[in-house]
Amino acid sequence: MKSLLKITENIVEKNLIRLGSIQNHIFFNWAHIAGQYADITIPHKIKFSRKKNIDGQITIKVQNGFGLEVQYAIPLLLDQINARFGFKAISRIKIIQTDIQKNFEIKKEPSKVTVENTIDNLESNILPESELKLAMQEFEISRKK
Repeated sequence: MKSLLKITENIVEKNLIRLGSIQNHIFFNWAHIAGQYADITIPHKIKFSRKKNIDGQITIKVQNGFGLEVQYAIPLLLDQINARFGFKAISRIKIIQTDIQKNFEIKKEPSKVTVENTIDNLESNILPESELKLAMQEFEISRKK
């Protein structure tokens, strides 16, 4: 059985094959290249001059509020990228500040309401004891869930 990573790598690699090996390598290994900045940055696009795969420009999306920090880290990122290839593949980094919401998921816990607490707070408690009161209580409890 193949892992999900291998399956998705093959699909994405086929779609990115036109970009060449430098782009593929940067996109697939961004977490290792960016290191501590991987959580707040995403590579967006890479441009090279015609018929050359050197001195390119990479555009990265940066989480709002971290632009200045990443701006100071540009020399480090350039060194990390170019060290992988052994030549100056990328010479410029352009930053776009945006809300990438990569690791910023809000998870809500379901509220746990006990039946005992809900029976005391029902509107139907004003009714006299009868089948109608029980039916109204059941209806109100089902609506609150």
